[in-house]
Amino acid sequence: MVRMDLSALLSNIILNYLDFLIKMDKGGFMILNAANPYRPGAGRVPPELAGRSAVMSEYESLLSTVTRDQMGDRPWIISGLRGVGKTVLLNQCSREASAAGWVTIKIEASGSHSLGSQLANETYVALRKVAKLPEKVRKSFREAFSVFKAFQINIDPAGAYSFGFDVQAASGQADSGQLATDLAELLQSLGEGARAAGIGVLIAIDELQEADRDDLMALNVALHQLGQDPQPVPVIFIGAGLPSLPAVMADASSYAERMYLYRSLGLLDPEATTDALVTPARREGVTWGEDALEQVLAVSQGYPYFIQACGKHVWDVAASRTINAEDARLGIARAREEVDAGLYMARWERATNNQQEFMKAMAADNDEPSMVSELATRLGKPQTTLSMPRRTLIQAGLVYSPRRGQLAFTVPGMADFINRVLG
Repeated sequence: MVRMDLSALLSNIILNYLDFLIKMDKGGFMILNAANPYRPGAGRVPPELAGRSAVMSEYESLLSTVTRDQMGDRPWIISGLRGVGKTVLLNQCSREASAAGWVTIKIEASGSHSLGSQLANETYVALRKVAKLPEKVRKSFREAFSVFKAFQINIDPAGAYSFGFDVQAASGQADSGQLATDLAELLQSLGEGARAAGIGVLIAIDELQEADRDDLMALNVALHQLGQDPQPVPVIFIGAGLPSLPAVMADASSYAERMYLYRSLGLLDPEATTDALVTPARREGVTWGEDALEQVLAVSQGYPYFIQACGKHVWDVAASRTINAEDARLGIARAREEVDAGLYMARWERATNNQQEFMKAMAADNDEPSMVSELATRLGKPQTTLSMPRRTLIQAGLVYSPRRGQLAFTVPGMADFINRVLG
């Protein structure tokens, strides 16, 4: 009996020891046999898409409705600061469309490449996938292959685009040399093919504010033409970018402010932040202590990128399956070091001396928008001399104008970094 009790006691000690066993990992500790579920990084899929259920629910309803009715709907614009999850959301939308059997075309706009050439490249990739589908679906897109060929020849005459079978360029379609007209005809033909196949087409463009103004004007015109059809083809468009994107689209075409359905992604509220931290841990059999959770809530301020960084580093230093206040303190310090050295310092070092001086003046307002007139006073310069650094900072994606006469940082916490580290 004594031996049995001793055996049970030893077993219990061993189990407890294994449960609390820690191993060194870059100077810290890692919970044994529990994979770190947090994923900080640009565009990386978080373990829990917290705080975005309303937008995703609306999108899923749209996807279902367009599939059922085989008619397109208003294009979307999703805007928000850096690191709030725009790319993650756009990728999720693309995955769900692909899962529904849709043709999906996703690009990241760039000032160094025309929107037309990028769309041609990714449309080719999408149509190559269609070419491998059953004959019935492929036949539905027969005309779309020809119209794409005409579009591609005009956009990239030297390009070699092969589908494994002969495709003749359509005559009189998508070959005018006018991007607005040709793009509208390409999207129309893709939509007609999708309708014949009983599916739809998703066009998703990230960092849309980076596109050339003339290209944005052409995009607006093309989407406007599609929407004016009594029975628009089943095409969904979603563009994502910085908070300035709605104004950028309206600047390209005044009617854009009425044409798009605008959705803004902000910082997460405490409930969503808690969900982003607690739910992934719970799946791994790990719990967050209340004190630990409150620390991350306080320092992260609902910034999704920093929430994931905190979660990752807190997890790495935790010594048991209950994350406590000391784990949080150590992990937050490491997360701040990582984000300071990567996200913030990299952006700071890209700026010129004049731009850095400008941003230091903005940092006095913390994360609130700065009045340009007040910045001039702080810098001791005439307001007219601020137009150049203001414009170059906006072009670099470091700041944006939330309202006329105001400027704000595109990355949450940039002002705090400047004041805390560089001030």
